[in-house]
Order: sequence, then C-alpha cells, then structure tokens
Amino acid sequence: MIYGTKLGFLIWIILISSCSHYIDAEPLKNIQSGRTFDRQGTYRISPGDQVNVLVYGEDKLSGVFTISSTGFLSVPLIPPLQVSGLTTQQLNRKLGNALRSLIKSPRVSTSLTGAKNFQVYFTGEVNTVGAVNLTNETTLLQAISLAGGLNEFASGRIVLVRKIASKQVKRYATSYEDILSGSLQLDHLSLEAGDVIIAE
Repeated sequence: MIYGTKLGFLIWIILISSCSHYIDAEPLKNIQSGRTFDRQGTYRISPGDQVNVLVYGEDKLSGVFTISSTGFLSVPLIPPLQVSGLTTQQLNRKLGNALRSLIKSPRVSTSLTGAKNFQVYFTGEVNTVGAVNLTNETTLLQAISLAGGLNEFASGRIVLVRKIASKQVKRYATSYEDILSGSLQLDHLSLEAGDVIIAE
C-alpha cells in the first residue's frame, strides 16, 4: 500500500471506508503495538532518524548518524547494525555489545536528535478529513482533536485500522465515550505511522 502519494492515500481510504460497516473489528483494548512506538509509548527507531551516539572516551566512534533507508546504523570501525524498530535503550545495549571487540568495557549513550515526521489519516464523521502530520508521540484522543473532533453526524464509534505486516491490516473499534472516560486507558494509546482512524 502506498502512503506517500495522494493517490495511494485516496485509494486506501476509499477501500477502508467502503467496507467499514461490513467487517467486524476487534476491541481496541486488544490492539497490538506497532513499529513507531512500543506498548509503553517509547519511540522505535526508524529509517531516516538521526541518532546522536556518544562512546565515552572514544571521539572517533561518537557523532550524529543517520539511519539508512534499510534501517542500518553505520558507526566507524564496526559493521553496520540493523537498528530499525529498536528503542534507544535497546540500541545502547546492541551497540555496546558490538563495540566489545574494540573496547573492553564500552560505555555507550544514544539519543534521537531528529526523528522523521509521520502521518495518520482520518475519514468519516470528523470535521477535518485527510492526513495529519505528527512529529511526536500522539494519542488517539489528541489526534481526534487535531482532526477537529467529531462532527454532528457521528455515532461515536471509532475504528482504527493498523497495518501490522506488508500485506495485512487489522481493525479495532471502540466508542468515543470509552476513550474520553479513560476507563480502558485508551486515552493513552499512541498512534502509529500510517494508522487510519474512521469515525462512524
């Protein structure tokens, strides 16, 4: 599915919207964590991100590095590391292990200096239909607000469609009231790149 073009987005929205009333959806509380954030809302590294690597006492190994389009981090003197999908804490451990061939007890610290923007998409009974650009962790409730909230025709049912594999999506549903109440902690649910939110 092509998310990067208007045509791809329109086809994606039309296909989902046309069948939203005919396909059952799982409860939103069962949603799987995705590629942008883990279940605790911690950002996962992805291609295009810039990572500041600090190896204490080793200036030649430190610096700001850009994650390649295939998800690799290239640091001098060691083979490229596949880091896409890792948190910075996981990256610290992986990079530290890789450096043990050069340094007896490496001390590594990493942080994101530039995470790429990502988009989610709204359709149905919201006041602003289309793509919403996000730069930070954003909850479902916050994103609905960014889309102008529900319009007067909304029934209150919210369907979230998430891509979980290259050719597989899952649909999850809840009510707007459940999100607002916070009883199921759905108000803290972080959105993923490419999520589609349908307000019925």
